[in-house]
Amino acid sequence: MPRLRSVFLAVFLLALFAHPNLVAQEKKYYFYKPAQTRGSDAQFSPLTLFINGSFDALRLSPDAGRDLTSFKWKTDFHNVWENLASPIGNIRAYGWENFRRQELLNLSLDVEELQFLPNFADHVVGYGMQYVKITEWYDAHGYSSPILWGAGTSLLYQFMNEMVQNGGARYVNVDCIADVYIFNTLGFVLFGFDGVKRFFSETVQLNDWSLQPLYILRNHHLENAGQEFVVRYPLPFDERYAPFLCWGVNSVAGLSYRYDDENSISVGFGNSVAGMTQKERGEFLSATPNLEPAAGLFWDDKGSLLAGLIARGRSSYNVQLNVYPGLVTLCGIRPGCYLSFGGREKLVFGITFMSLPVSPGFKR
Repeated sequence: MPRLRSVFLAVFLLALFAHPNLVAQEKKYYFYKPAQTRGSDAQFSPLTLFINGSFDALRLSPDAGRDLTSFKWKTDFHNVWENLASPIGNIRAYGWENFRRQELLNLSLDVEELQFLPNFADHVVGYGMQYVKITEWYDAHGYSSPILWGAGTSLLYQFMNEMVQNGGARYVNVDCIADVYIFNTLGFVLFGFDGVKRFFSETVQLNDWSLQPLYILRNHHLENAGQEFVVRYPLPFDERYAPFLCWGVNSVAGLSYRYDDENSISVGFGNSVAGMTQKERGEFLSATPNLEPAAGLFWDDKGSLLAGLIARGRSSYNVQLNVYPGLVTLCGIRPGCYLSFGGREKLVFGITFMSLPVSPGFKR
């Protein structure tokens, strides 16, 4: 336990000292947009980050797996904690070569050996950006020590994310070791440099398109919680057009068109992860994603997602629509909504609000 506390303290201090500019220089927000009044950026807060970040993996679960009362929270906590407490011993038991190929890097095109891709895309780039964004949120809202608050919030949801992915079992879990000690830490450090933040906020325009969680009281399901990221690069000969890549559970690539000073429409095609298949590697477990084709249509205001439509599926056609608060006004209220239907999601609907990190929903 003392060794684990020491490692977490080291990660925490790295996050603090890698991000000095908010206190040492004139304030400049790279990813948080205080003036934004509509869309995903206007909805962003510590609570929305915690819920979307913690429960992102629920989208990969079968229907019954989204029941929050069915989780073995104590088992998940202890298994993640114990793996993080003895990273070298657990990696040695799993096999250093297996760990390298599965979690770090390999040149295989086999989908069963590409688990390292989300480690770089999500944990380094996505989580690194969100660490900066939540730190800027705390600063904009007048919190003292915003870097401390930002690092604490990030570490909390990242640990919770590993618990949700653990699956209620006791086993050697090298995925959480790689995520926490290598990739999350690399994200903290990398996004501590102003040059990196400028590159991802100005040159290639990285944005957070997280979802709108719904709680279904009837069966205690949490629906539509998750993180999606998007990056765009405006073409130098015509900046109205920009190739884009949106990734997360739904990963699509295509083209954005900015039709005025603020608004853009994006269309893309790619794959969606419809679930995970657990496979045994000797006495250990590994998970392989089940991919289905997907298409996406998005409308955003300077990177703040106003509405997003995802159609996916091969065996079970499925459509998901997120309309974010601020787009329409009804009787002085600016609600949003989430609607999904199809063979996999059945029918899920809810009205969302700017001030609620989780909104009530209906599921049939």
